[in-house]
Amino acid sequence: MKKPNWIFLGFLAVAVLEAQDLKLAPDFATLNRTRGGTVDVIVQYKAGGFSGVHSRIESRGGKWKRHLEVVGGAAYSVPADMVDLIAADPDVVSVSPDRPVHATAFSGTADYGWVTALDQTSNTATLPWDGTGIGVAVIDSGITTGLADFKDAKGHTRIVYQQSFIPNQVDANDHYGHGTHVAGIIGGNGSKSTGSKFDYTVRGIAPNVNLLDLRVLDQNGDSSDSIVIAAIERAIQLKSQYNVRVINLSLGRPIVVSHANDPLCQAVEQAWNAGIVVVVAAGNGGRDNSAGTNGYGTITAPGNSPYAITVGAVNTMGTLTRTDDKITSYSSKGPSAIDHILKPDLVAPGNRVLSLQTGGAYLEKTYKENDVPQYIYQLGGGNASPDYFQLSGTSMAAPMVSGAAALMLQKDPTLTPDLVKARLMKTAFKFNLQSSVATDPTTGAQYTSYYDIFTVGAGYLDIAAALANTDSLTGSAQSPTATYDPANRTAYITGAPGSIWGTNTAWGTNTVWGTNTAWGTNTAWGTNTAWGTNTAWGSNTAWGSSTPYGLSAIWGGKPAFNGDSTVDSEAARIAVDGEN
Repeated sequence: MKKPNWIFLGFLAVAVLEAQDLKLAPDFATLNRTRGGTVDVIVQYKAGGFSGVHSRIESRGGKWKRHLEVVGGAAYSVPADMVDLIAADPDVVSVSPDRPVHATAFSGTADYGWVTALDQTSNTATLPWDGTGIGVAVIDSGITTGLADFKDAKGHTRIVYQQSFIPNQVDANDHYGHGTHVAGIIGGNGSKSTGSKFDYTVRGIAPNVNLLDLRVLDQNGDSSDSIVIAAIERAIQLKSQYNVRVINLSLGRPIVVSHANDPLCQAVEQAWNAGIVVVVAAGNGGRDNSAGTNGYGTITAPGNSPYAITVGAVNTMGTLTRTDDKITSYSSKGPSAIDHILKPDLVAPGNRVLSLQTGGAYLEKTYKENDVPQYIYQLGGGNASPDYFQLSGTSMAAPMVSGAAALMLQKDPTLTPDLVKARLMKTAFKFNLQSSVATDPTTGAQYTSYYDIFTVGAGYLDIAAALANTDSLTGSAQSPTATYDPANRTAYITGAPGSIWGTNTAWGTNTVWGTNTAWGTNTAWGTNTAWGTNTAWGSNTAWGSSTPYGLSAIWGGKPAFNGDSTVDSEAARIAVDGEN
């Protein structure tokens, strides 16, 4: 009898284990997988492999939760000690934790000015477009029905579809107070603040748009990847029926894997490929210095998707002019962790934004009555309005862009998601600032922000300019990658294959991102200019290899922050307080 080749078998066993490890997401290493516990997972399988994978998972004690066909997978609750066996299944492509997702804003107190969506849009009330006929899917904490600001001229609701994806909660109304506020920024018509007794009309960007309420955040603002993915899949399925052209995602979580291997980002890509513009909040981690990066590298998923339009937040300072507007210090900065995608794509108002309230949801009950100065709500006649309240965060900035996209698509229904994104970025207002200082109204602490492309992207949303633009494109508007050359301490923009950036004058990098695009030695970020060796971007400071912002922090391939800026107590307080 021939003896077994133990060396060969040993190598084979190692190869199987390595293949299995490649299928497992890296954050499984931090999860408790001891016998007796369970873990929620997303299992992606080979084409046609669901039936076999499903039966084998069930035989090992797994419980099916939902199909996720848009990413070729399904969500399960499985015994923690079975994860490795599931990953070893030859029909399984990958196994990921069903990661928690959170809203990217809380209610905002204010001792300064405020802004409504109408204030910043170059007076969109005078434009001939109002979003009519366009469907925007608001994937959030729900939208409260019956509010007058969501009705059309005939008194019919413009919330054309509602569905809850939260287990055992079929009610799609908003019990958290976030989704209604977001929907109001997109499409509130201001009817409850219109008339001679009101000083301000609190109106959305596209006041006659149709809204799809896809509830994924519970009464505490919490959700999971699989729930959000299921809602994205539903929006794609409803595209033809309700002309869904835009998805708004004012939610996020830390980046733990490349966007290419992240089911949440994969779902965003599928929606984009289906012809739907996907707008995502950048996150509120701009003040997070836990990794020594001063907030750089804190973009949250799925804002790291190169397909999405990722939006940071601006403080309008409570005025109607752009001249005093500045970036909020809490707005998350790029590049994205792991992939170094150049994010955010652009910025929009997000500090102390007035919009609709539900009348009794968690955020309103927790913050408005005790913390918000009464004068903020004195909309004519000296009486506080029961219909509106304010929130701060990139959650409020994203729907500004979603509303703008709806107007663009109403004007020209033939626009592709790539062209919408490209026009918004090219026409964005280019800041003339090098830096600005923001003050925390609670602590008095001051924070300096620099106006580089990792902070403001292509610039500040300009809806009128985007609507006026007629540029065309052939190719993709995927966000490029920032590539760092340690030999000469220089960073470059590298476009994705087939992308438009840099291909011609219309979409050249200097045209879209302004003159501060490249970081060569003789350019805006070089040693001989304003950002020289002794400043924020010099060889001995912000991006130098010997400092906290160097290779190990930003370019080392690991996330710049490990916490969740959306639920961290400090970041939450910042979003509650806003800033001056």
